[in-house]
Amino acid sequence: MKTLRNSAWAAFGLSLALSASAAYGQETKVLGVALPNLTNPYYVAMKKSFEENGAAQGFEVRVLIADNDDAKQLSQVQTLVQQGVAAVALNCVSSGPCVASVAELNQANIPVFAINILPDPESLKGQNLKLEQGVQTDQKAGGVYIGQQLLKDIGADGKAVIGIVGEPTSVAANARDEGFKEALASNPNVKFVALVNGKVEETTSLKVTTEMLQGNPEITVVYSDTEPSALGAIAAIQQLGRDDVKLYAFVDKLGVKHIEDNSILKAGAIQEPAKLAQIQVENIKKFLAGEKLEPIVDSPPLLVSKDNAGEVVDKAY
Repeated sequence: MKTLRNSAWAAFGLSLALSASAAYGQETKVLGVALPNLTNPYYVAMKKSFEENGAAQGFEVRVLIADNDDAKQLSQVQTLVQQGVAAVALNCVSSGPCVASVAELNQANIPVFAINILPDPESLKGQNLKLEQGVQTDQKAGGVYIGQQLLKDIGADGKAVIGIVGEPTSVAANARDEGFKEALASNPNVKFVALVNGKVEETTSLKVTTEMLQGNPEITVVYSDTEPSALGAIAAIQQLGRDDVKLYAFVDKLGVKHIEDNSILKAGAIQEPAKLAQIQVENIKKFLAGEKLEPIVDSPPLLVSKDNAGEVVDKAY
């Protein structure tokens, strides 16, 4: 009888040990997420997506917000290192200073994945630092989509005289402009006559668009590479009573609503921060399972026209 009791207790103990071992083996991995701010709705949408998709993939997600401070972001990454997270998704405040965060994670052997604003590639290469993958919006593709829509709207041989309200100091904005011009290059009846700097500010864009249209009355199309510039351009066109001028632009939620109205703003492209975060979480899961990843994922933005504006407004941030 004693032998049977001892055997029973031994079997029970073994069962507990196996259960504990299984539980330990299935311990939830922690995904650290470093974002620049939450004042921009773009990052609010991204944060929510990281949390929701992270939970769906079995991660515990810890999001840290740098308040647009490079030094604070580095300190937060160091905190994630101390916590021993399984991986870090890093949206740089600034590309150059962000390289220091990658160095910290590399030294700790924690895989780092960049999103949206990526660390400076030349600095990474110069310091022999490793990024497992970068996920970003294909800005040029967005410009191409908008240009193709304009060609469709005016017809294959249609005429357009275009003025740009841009942000010449921004790499992303310049890529958008390049794609837009590239898409229109096939039509010799499309001409670009002006470029003004809207500084991604609605009031500034209102002023410079007004001046651009007054100085170039032949303009029939305004193209804006950010939503604040687009909103300023709309106000300028309305105030000048230029019903003949149409607008094409990169937009967010307000812009999509203007496209739905379809009076001045005819088409645009939206970035999808929630989609970027979803892609990154899914790929981090694959990486930790041993899969090999492509170094860069360029996710195209979504073209918005009057045909789909009502359907996609909820995707805009």
